Amino acid sequence: MNRKRLWLYLGFAVYQIAAFIFTIMVDGHLDLLGLLKYIPWFKYLTFLGLILFIADVVYVLIDRRANRKQQQDLEKENNVLKAKIYDFQEAAKSTSSKV
Repeated sequence: MNRKRLWLYLGFAVYQIAAFIFTIMVDGHLDLLGLLKYIPWFKYLTFLGLILFIADVVYVLIDRRANRKQQQDLEKENNVLKAKIYDFQEAAKSTSSKV
């Protein structure tokens, strides 16, 4: 992940945690313009946001691991092909020097 994406995730996580803490603190202590009846819903929605955030981070880590493995496999295949080309060139040089 690049730094911009990490900063975005950090900002999103801070927002979700702050919203969750705010709903816990406000729950039952004061009525903000008649919104008290919606606080439990907001609490569950922010918790769902945290779960989605964690799932996204896990997905990115799994994808990153798969990309690394694929890159290593491609590098290994590339080295094998380079070795075969080198062997063909050496075989061609040895046959041309014998002639």
